[in-house]
Amino acid sequence: MPATRNIFQKIPFIRITGLFLIGIMLRWYLTLDLRIAAILCTTLISILIFLWRNSNYSAIKIQNLLISVGIILAGVFYSGKGQERPLPSFGRKDYFLAEVCQKPAEKARTYQTALRIQNKSLIKPEKLIAYFSKTNFDTTITTGDQLILLARPQKIRNYGNPYEIDYQSMMHKNDIWFSVYLTEGTYLKTENKVNRLGLKAEQYRDKLISLLTTSITEKEERSVVSALTLGYRTEIDQETIDYFASTGAMHVLSVSGLHVALIYFILGFLLSFIKRGKAGSAIFAVLMISFLWIYAFISGFSPSVQRATVMFSFLIIGNLLRRPANIYNTLMASALFLILLNPLVIYDIGFQLSYLAVFGIILIHPVLNKLIEVTNPVLKWIWSLTTVSIAAQLTTFPLGLFYFNQFPNLFWLSNFVVIPATTLIIWLTIAFFIASPVQSISMLLGIFIQKTTHLMLEILKTIDALPYAVSQGIVLNPFQVLLLFACITVVLMFFASKQKGWMISGLVLILLFQVNGFVEKYKVLNQKAIIVYNSKNTLIHLINGRKNYLITNGLDTLPKTDIRMVKQVENHSKIDTPIIINRKKWFDLRTTDLVINPNTIQFLCCELELSYQSEYNSRGTEIIKLKVQNSNQVKNIIQTLTMGGTSSNRRKKDPTEFNIKNNGAYSLKIN
Repeated sequence: MPATRNIFQKIPFIRITGLFLIGIMLRWYLTLDLRIAAILCTTLISILIFLWRNSNYSAIKIQNLLISVGIILAGVFYSGKGQERPLPSFGRKDYFLAEVCQKPAEKARTYQTALRIQNKSLIKPEKLIAYFSKTNFDTTITTGDQLILLARPQKIRNYGNPYEIDYQSMMHKNDIWFSVYLTEGTYLKTENKVNRLGLKAEQYRDKLISLLTTSITEKEERSVVSALTLGYRTEIDQETIDYFASTGAMHVLSVSGLHVALIYFILGFLLSFIKRGKAGSAIFAVLMISFLWIYAFISGFSPSVQRATVMFSFLIIGNLLRRPANIYNTLMASALFLILLNPLVIYDIGFQLSYLAVFGIILIHPVLNKLIEVTNPVLKWIWSLTTVSIAAQLTTFPLGLFYFNQFPNLFWLSNFVVIPATTLIIWLTIAFFIASPVQSISMLLGIFIQKTTHLMLEILKTIDALPYAVSQGIVLNPFQVLLLFACITVVLMFFASKQKGWMISGLVLILLFQVNGFVEKYKVLNQKAIIVYNSKNTLIHLINGRKNYLITNGLDTLPKTDIRMVKQVENHSKIDTPIIINRKKWFDLRTTDLVINPNTIQFLCCELELSYQSEYNSRGTEIIKLKVQNSNQVKNIIQTLTMGGTSSNRRKKDPTEFNIKNNGAYSLKIN
């Protein structure tokens, strides 16, 4: 299609970055022999050299194809998957020299931080997550301190419950493979300080947060201001995060493209008088880039800020050179630059959503904004803000549904609150930091900041409480996400080119989406499973189609953590609200698929024998024996499970009948 070819010719970095991404993902998801890739690369270079002087149409097509394959192979070589490096083995406790990478944050039962450890047995320093016991914790420990540890790091593992956040994989992609729990006497703070640029940034941010602490007394408001302006989210409560997410305002809690854009426009306004003449433009560009990177420094060099700062630095340089460079080309060039710095950044949710949102705003916002001509300045601002929100949501909602299983229906309303409020809070906070030496002014500004933040939070809570504020339980599989993105792309291409081919392609994609939905519904109606959750409480989920039961041992209502765990299964399996059965009250129960006796549970063709063994009394651990009987033949598949994720007396099982999904929870799929 001519329109498509023309777009790719004008924006070469879309092709280059896209092909490079394909190479990285091939390396990550497929087992590729690098020797074969090297032979292919050498062959391609040889053919290119041979055809380079040939300018006929066929030769140019072959050259373009070979260059494309070469870029994919470059992505394969460059990605360097983290899990391929040899991991250290910590067989016993050992002494380590550690540096504190960030100020320990108080959690419910521990203090959490990141450490970089090293000793003679390690080839290079290893970064890990550290949890300090609250008993006699040394509260003077802060960023840059050096510690001596006596510990045995453990590999990071998930709880193992179905459909939970893959914390292990998330940490691995940040090159963090281990964690450690430290109690009193297993660590000692030395007098030495570690001086590195990243730690200096964290230390400076800690000082700014301390200034906010002296003036903003309310914890919730202070934690939100710290997140909005400095990217420090550690102190935010889960409840606050939940109503930001359900109102579609989650993007403001992470310092990212929005915040850097606000700083960019604020600086552009303050420094606009410099932009006179060629020298003035160069000075303006240097100052803008310098101030943006200073802001990235004081916000702790968080990955999201670095990404946004790189993006705007490319835009400033492009404007300075006054080249007719397409903004999409600049954005893709900045994305490629970040990928070259860290190939695993493509798996970061923030990276994905940030670039999709920016592309949506640049591509769709101007079209939507022109649909209605508004002359009144206030109404024009309201309409522009609405179209920006819609444009960003159009390009990000498939990923939002995939990662968070919900859609904020009132996102357009919350953005009328959070974007102006965030702009004002950033202005006030910058003024607060500048005026901090003058206590009277800084205290007054602190009061204004707290009041503004409190008002924003109250409005968001009101929006969150409105009926149908959020649609929950929406679950998409990866294929459906790809189909949605393909539909969005096809619709945009149709409006750009007005070609019927794109419209037909869109209808085919919608049909595929519907067919896939019917297949998923058929699977739901025929699913049968037993799930033993990794929980402190006895929690067994029996699923038969959409009908399901939740067996507990003494609980009529579940703790919040268990509710979240069960809700994930409920959403992904598309089952009804489970019937909770307390075994201490329901001694006898008979239905078409479930029979409960005092010591056994008969569910379909499975018998669960439950016994409470004395040797586990100290831990309150319940032993569950599963006996599976197939309709064709009796199979004495007996599995003894202990509640809490460990197992004993394991025997070899037929994996088609009993599937241990992970390290913690156990799932039995019934054929």
